[in-house]
Amino acid sequence: KVLFSVCLSKYKNENTSLGIDVSKWQGDIDWNAVKEAGVEFAFIRLAYQDGFGGEYKKDKYFDNNINGAIKAGIKVGVYFYSYARSEEDAYAQADWIHSQIKDYNVELPVVFDWESWNSFSKSEMSFYDINKVAQEFIKRVEEHGNIGALYSSKNYLEKIWYTDEFENIWLAHYTDKTNYTGKYKYWQMCDTGRVEGINGAVDIDIWYRYNSLKFSLF
Repeated sequence: KVLFSVCLSKYKNENTSLGIDVSKWQGDIDWNAVKEAGVEFAFIRLAYQDGFGGEYKKDKYFDNNINGAIKAGIKVGVYFYSYARSEEDAYAQADWIHSQIKDYNVELPVVFDWESWNSFSKSEMSFYDINKVAQEFIKRVEEHGNIGALYSSKNYLEKIWYTDEFENIWLAHYTDKTNYTGKYKYWQMCDTGRVEGINGAVDIDIWYRYNSLKFSLF
């Protein structure tokens, strides 16, 4: 267990905000209690794609979560678990996401979350192709007026993604102190977090408000 209160004392400073990311797995959330516990932002799962070429399945708690978080004064972003395998897929997904969030104040990124590496051969893509798909997804998101971002683990950021091509990266690396040396704006540092207002575990994230520590020379 990682207590959110401990993370606040350890990681909160003038450059950081601390938050969480949630989906249906967290169930009903008391967003006012979450806010009182010090959570400043949340990434909320909007939907996931049901495999390559599959339909989009909206997270059944999305509307409750985004309404509750915004009403409590918590900044929100959204993420979409994608199986996109072409630029056309990327455009269609970004357009659909816009249709779902356009009436909400989504201040943080709309995140491209592609993790199906065990099935990568089935996608019939090259590493160049998946990078292009992600870039085009983000481009389309930003044409709709939102911020785009890429989510990935340290391993795949180092081995597959062309990280220089992405302005906003959400790093997943479950550790007290990441040794990832690339740039990132958000860091998902654990999936065993505990915060008031949520029953059970939740992911804890750190937002480097003025760019990550890797930009300290600027």
